[in-house]
Amino acid sequence: MVSPGTNIMNWKNGILLSAVSYALYLIIWLLLDDETSKQLPEMIWSDYLFDFSLCVLFTYISLGFCYLLFKFLPFRTSYLWTIIYASGLLIINNVVAFGMVSLFCLVWGDIDSNAVYNELINMKGAYTFAMIATFISSVYANSFYLKSYLKAQDEKQKLEIALIKEKETALQFQLNSLKLQINPHFLFNNFSTLSELIESDPETASDFLSHLSKVYRHIVRNLNVNLIDLRDELKFIDSYAYLMKLRHGDGIKVNIDNSLRTSSYKIPPATLQLLFENAIKHNAFSPEQPLIVDIRAEKDYLVVRNLKQPLENTAESTGVGQSNIASRYLLLSSKEIKIEDSDHFYSVGVPLL
Repeated sequence: MVSPGTNIMNWKNGILLSAVSYALYLIIWLLLDDETSKQLPEMIWSDYLFDFSLCVLFTYISLGFCYLLFKFLPFRTSYLWTIIYASGLLIINNVVAFGMVSLFCLVWGDIDSNAVYNELINMKGAYTFAMIATFISSVYANSFYLKSYLKAQDEKQKLEIALIKEKETALQFQLNSLKLQINPHFLFNNFSTLSELIESDPETASDFLSHLSKVYRHIVRNLNVNLIDLRDELKFIDSYAYLMKLRHGDGIKVNIDNSLRTSSYKIPPATLQLLFENAIKHNAFSPEQPLIVDIRAEKDYLVVRNLKQPLENTAESTGVGQSNIASRYLLLSSKEIKIEDSDHFYSVGVPLL
């Protein structure tokens, strides 16, 4: 609903519209009625003042009606409602004109059966004022409220755009905060491994550093990216798995469905790293009993599954990694991850976007 302002009832606007209505009234009668054109020069100033007063009366009645109409009814822009408003205004003004003529009849004492009808004919100017004031005021009021409506819509649109931008900023902040949770723990573990390899096996340390730089470069490059190609994420996992194998020996094996390497899907960066790291953290493994991690597609989900090999002394899981992934998916797509925890297998399915 458009809230009507006080400008429409401003006395200056009312007088100006009354003057326009009165001028239009005179022009109409000069063009259409020869008798009136002959009488105009003979009219005294009180006659003009009386006619102008009638015009002011009908104009303010029209403006008041429009003010109340738009105040209590929702603003409509359709042609049908414009016609309804104008028709209602015309009816009210003509009812007022009829009432005025009837009042004059009573004041003059001429109240026989034909008095009202005769005065309606004699005071045709009152009806002309009513119709002209209706036309002028309705055009003005509709243009006034249309302008107010469009202004309100423009302000609403600006607020909606500002709200969307604020939400996008907040979303990006949340995503960046979640991605920053990945780095410290990962870097600490790998730099510790690197320092050990430098002393014990410099050649392997060089390979380790090369893959570590690829992994870290991938993380830094995609820090401000919300989605990356699954193909790139798998290349990242190849380097990441190499680092894990150097840290843990032959106790870790990764099987990746090769069809995924040519797919066009996207996922949030470091999703596979978190799931892979989660499998390593919560399972026992050795060269004799390796931890096997399978990565494959199932419908519209990327599934990471491993055989459960519980640790002897297992600490209660905080669920930070999976919570991180779930939060990012809800922010990016409103889709939820799927978790299956059976006696023998543990799998997490993330939506392919």
